[in-house]
Amino acid sequence: MRPPPPTSIVVPGHPDFGLCTQLESKILARCGGLKALRSNFPDLIRRANDEVIDTPRTGRRSLSETEKTEKTYLGTKIEILIRDYLVLPKGKLDLNIDGLDVDVKNTTASNWMIPDENINKPCLLIASDEQSFLCYFGIIVAKLEYLTAGQNRDSKRSISASGKENIYWILNGESYPRNFWSDIEKDIAFKITDSSIGGTQRLYLLFKHITRKPISRYTIEGVARQKDFMKRLRRNGGARDKLSREGIALLSGTSHISTIAKLDLPDCARDEFISIRPENSEEERILRNDGHID
Repeated sequence: MRPPPPTSIVVPGHPDFGLCTQLESKILARCGGLKALRSNFPDLIRRANDEVIDTPRTGRRSLSETEKTEKTYLGTKIEILIRDYLVLPKGKLDLNIDGLDVDVKNTTASNWMIPDENINKPCLLIASDEQSFLCYFGIIVAKLEYLTAGQNRDSKRSISASGKENIYWILNGESYPRNFWSDIEKDIAFKITDSSIGGTQRLYLLFKHITRKPISRYTIEGVARQKDFMKRLRRNGGARDKLSREGIALLSGTSHISTIAKLDLPDCARDEFISIRPENSEEERILRNDGHID
């Protein structure tokens, strides 16, 4: 979201303060508090963007390469993920939060479009910026005085410059993960995602070329493009056999936390894997003693 939003004036005494803080407390109660939201919401944004970019199937590596209709669908994807994350039903609008209908509006630009049916209704405002990798989560009561006078062809108004001061921010400029493929050389990414080769071979190339970097189960599934994708990682015919023959160990964030720590590799979540080709005798000793290389 460029530029950053103005400082919020929704403080005690503001007419929207009570409703905004009421919604905030209900949201935080559902997700386990502000700390949990700050931890989980950025990953939700990354997942939504990545599913639309869909690098393994399309070869695209950024949101800017997607079609206009796909960018529109991104808003729907985020709405679905938020509803699932907060365990909320759909109401007359996108969400029903304890009897209160609330809409979800997403943008990857600098504004949100508000239709007539949202006037005077609370809206959750979501924004993400794929250049700065900052995300935002706020609440606005969509009053006419906060919106522009003009409407687009769909009879929607945007929030005016002064109206943005009436956004109550729960998260304001929170960092979220970069797209996994954004730092991978294009020719390497093409080799890994090549649809003309099998899933096991693609996973072998993934962990051969991208070492010492945690790789999520979601990325692995996308590269494998098979229902039994985890089987493709194992020994006895899986990618781990081919990696082992080249002296590359494949470690799991679930089963090999101790080895990962000894090697001083980046922390791996439970659904992440990391590969390593030992670069010195000490790394080789650790991997051999822990049974990861012969």
